[in-house]
Amino acid sequence: MTTPPSPDPPDAGRPSRKELDRQVRDRYGTWRDQPRGLACAVIGAFMILTTAAFVFAVVAVVMAMR
Repeated sequence: MTTPPSPDPPDAGRPSRKELDRQVRDRYGTWRDQPRGLACAVIGAFMILTTAAFVFAVVAVVMAMR
């Protein structure tokens, strides 16, 4: 037994794309509004560790040349 087709269009009762976009912006903001503290901390730690590794490598090469 099958159900008869609904007389309503398939997207009846659903919000439009513009309405959904507005709801998302209201709820989450844009990527520019998001906090950047963690990203800055990760990038800073990477830069410090990379610099330390480079300095260590230079010191190791200099010591090996003696």
